Amino acid sequence: MRTIQTIREADEFFASLPDGFDAPQDFAAALPPASAPAVQYIPVAGTAGKTAVASLTAGILKEAGFRTGLYTAGAELLSSRITVDGQPLTGAAAEAYTEAADRILEGTLLSRPAAELAAACSCFAAAGCVFAVVETADGALASVLPSVPACAVTHIGPDGTGRTIERLAHDAAAVMRKGSVCVTAPGQPKAALTEIIVAAGKADCELVVPEEEDITFPDDDKPTARVDYGGYDVPPAFMGYHAACNAAVAVELALALWRKGHDIQDDAILGAMAAAQNRSSIRILSRDPLVILDACRTPQQAAALLRVLQMAKVRHLNAVIGLRTETGAEDFFATLENGLLTADQKKDKEKMPGMGEEGPIDRLYLTSPAGADPALADQLADLARFHFEAEACASLAQAIAAARAAGGRGILVCGSEELALEAERLLKN
Repeated sequence: MRTIQTIREADEFFASLPDGFDAPQDFAAALPPASAPAVQYIPVAGTAGKTAVASLTAGILKEAGFRTGLYTAGAELLSSRITVDGQPLTGAAAEAYTEAADRILEGTLLSRPAAELAAACSCFAAAGCVFAVVETADGALASVLPSVPACAVTHIGPDGTGRTIERLAHDAAAVMRKGSVCVTAPGQPKAALTEIIVAAGKADCELVVPEEEDITFPDDDKPTARVDYGGYDVPPAFMGYHAACNAAVAVELALALWRKGHDIQDDAILGAMAAAQNRSSIRILSRDPLVILDACRTPQQAAALLRVLQMAKVRHLNAVIGLRTETGAEDFFATLENGLLTADQKKDKEKMPGMGEEGPIDRLYLTSPAGADPALADQLADLARFHFEAEACASLAQAIAAARAAGGRGILVCGSEELALEAERLLKN
């Protein structure tokens, strides 16, 4: 008799698993039996932008008429992060979800990232998907997926784990397979791009890098990005250079699959982009007072957020921040202050769209996320004081209360998806 029989039980099981890395052979043991024809997987690895690239790519493939699965990482229940043609799990896919949880529990007990991906693969096989676009925290897991015609490595940057840029790029580039096409984000740090190029050569994988010059911004009074590739004029549903880079990667993935013989028309790319929604980052909970929730935790994500706030002419926000580590925090706070990455600090802000004025954030309130060392808030506050007025708070609720009491236009909550979701619950109550 099966131990796990309902979606709720399966969700609770996956949520209980620890983070970590697993050997590809252990992950392979948890995959469903090979089907004919095999699902074709598009794995997406990297530090920032994975959810946006995966969602945009899945939207293009669905618009082109292919039955398409999508798995994204995150803090919400796993069953809500696995979809088929944009719809929740039902029928054979839902049954495969609970069966996968039971199989992993009774057989190879994996860490959460590998277990979630294995469960998603089971759902996609049961649903008869032609393509499945999947986020992967460990690129090496892609080596045992049945078919990988294309893959992506999004922007590489500090992720709070202490791994170097080179190591992060090396791990993400493990998604590459012989005969596949890998699209990487434009504007990669030189150290990351070098690792990615070397990995592509070793894997005999074609590498595509969108041209930064092809990403253009219109007039300041129309704060949206435009991605133009030889006649494509694709407006993302969210603003900023980082979002435009994600759109560029999704477009190039679609073109790579088209070159491999899959019928993906221009109208499918344009239609999916026009219908896209920003699922990965900024959420506005209320407008008066303004309450913004964001999952950003890296300098690259902070730069994207600052650009959106600047171009929307938002000022006098108080920010509640709950990072999980000191690693990379100094660069994160510096970017929140001026919108520039460390490598760009010497550039003229006046020449960067939306970045020539005072910053939108007045002061910071630091808190320790659930499960983190309570002393972390004080340590982060010490780092933040080089850039802002900063105060350490004992809890998220206390930090929100202090930020609201300080006045101003409103509050911004960021640092992790978990923190943003918890803040949403607190504020709604």
